[in-house]
Amino acid sequence: MKKIYFTLIVLVLTFSSFAQTTSVIGKIALSVVMPENVDGLNISQISKLQTKISQIVTISGLGASGYNSNFVIYPKFAIYESNIVEGGMQNINIVTAELSLFIKQVDNNLLFSTVSKPLKGSGRTKELAITNAISKIPTSDPEFKTFIATGKKRIIQYYETKCMDIIKKSDSYVKMQQYEQALGLLMSVPEEVSSCYNQIQDKAIEAYKAYQTQRCSELIQKAKTTLASNNYLGALNILSQIDPSATCFNEAQSLAQNAEGKVNAEEKKQWDFQMKKYNDAVSLEKQRIEAIKEIAISYYKSQPTSVNYNYIVR
Repeated sequence: MKKIYFTLIVLVLTFSSFAQTTSVIGKIALSVVMPENVDGLNISQISKLQTKISQIVTISGLGASGYNSNFVIYPKFAIYESNIVEGGMQNINIVTAELSLFIKQVDNNLLFSTVSKPLKGSGRTKELAITNAISKIPTSDPEFKTFIATGKKRIIQYYETKCMDIIKKSDSYVKMQQYEQALGLLMSVPEEVSSCYNQIQDKAIEAYKAYQTQRCSELIQKAKTTLASNNYLGALNILSQIDPSATCFNEAQSLAQNAEGKVNAEEKKQWDFQMKKYNDAVSLEKQRIEAIKEIAISYYKSQPTSVNYNYIVR
């Protein structure tokens, strides 16, 4: 009997997975972290394993990826035995393996939840037997659902205890005029953290208004340059990015009046609709939150991505 042990140890996790829309912000999501290679598994098998893990997460009601890298789910796939059983027409390879999953918080290296499941696979070759074992991973297994639910509960508890620390850190970013960092940090807090989320939203609006004031002169100058080239619609689009709370809003409105009369009826209608939203407190608040989410996504997309793994093969 031949025994082969493959153990995956995650040493450093600084992995980011980005959403394409703002709809996932405010939701708990797990970035699925996979190694580029594992001894004993080929690229196709690693890809199949990643798909299975993503299915486990989504079936349990969470997003399998997120714009924020703070919480990750990663596997350890261990092959314990590899045997050849003589058959009538051909020999059959049988492997005994185990899949372990871990939910971890990257920043503090805190482990939130773990689960392990034994697996068996068979095939004409060892490679096919391993693929067969991966294909048998029961993505709807109640133990996996409990594993995810436990992780989610502990993530919420984590944010509940860290709420004031997050707010203080975002305040320090704002003081340093690092508004994107502040908004990215604040938007990492999920809606499920009810004891904290309203405070987070208020702080995000506060940071966004400060961010808008900082961008005033830049947007005004850009709008003036666009007007000078007779691109009146382009100028209106730039001016529409200026929040009513910004110090340059009145100047922006004066510039807009010069451009309004030089666009067609449909374009003028779109501008009037935008201004109407500014005069509606509820619409304005929604628009600000959407803009904040876009800034948060842009910030996290700009961050470097790397995952380092170390392997022990016995």
